[in-house]
Amino acid sequence: MNNQQRGFTLLEIMIVLSLLAVLLTLVGGALVGANRAVIKADHYTSRLDERRAAQSFLRQAISQALPLDLSENDHSGAGLFVGTAQRMQFAATLPGNLGGGIQRHTLEVSGPPADRRLQIAFAQVQENVLRAWGEPQVLLHGVKGLSLSYRGMTPKGEATGWLNEWPWPNRLPHAVRVEMQMDGPVNWPSEVVALRLDLSGGASGAAPAAGGAQ
Repeated sequence: MNNQQRGFTLLEIMIVLSLLAVLLTLVGGALVGANRAVIKADHYTSRLDERRAAQSFLRQAISQALPLDLSENDHSGAGLFVGTAQRMQFAATLPGNLGGGIQRHTLEVSGPPADRRLQIAFAQVQENVLRAWGEPQVLLHGVKGLSLSYRGMTPKGEATGWLNEWPWPNRLPHAVRVEMQMDGPVNWPSEVVALRLDLSGGASGAAPAAGGAQ
């Protein structure tokens, strides 16, 4: 009995190669798509973590604003609290892991239009002079716009609504509202931070001096 061995024809080999090419294309596309999804998820997570860290820092710093006028050490006469729609300056205690001590905080948006960022700068009194402490720290990238507003009491003891500019630099507001417009999918919800200290009473808004007359 003769056993005849039959091989694959050229047409069959071409069909198999075509099917393999289609399968490899599908698998490659799936891998590329999965890789893009992972990169997008990592980017989203990174932006979310950055936003949460910035919110946490701002809540802590703003809530601990102190009725201290550090501007007298740089002769600017700005007062103990400066608040405009896009810039805020106040004295507060810096956490120990960031250097500690009472620092003047200056919060604002800076950078070119393609890379606008929310940053905060610190200054400390050294030898009776207010000196910048390190480089400004970037809290957030991709900031399209910043809107700050303030609420508190007038020198006459009347409650204010939300103001785009705080008109009494020798008084602390009771609360600060932070609103931002961000690039990308991670939004910044409107946030209201209440100041823990309320030592700005009286007509002048200055805290009483230690050891003063009763």
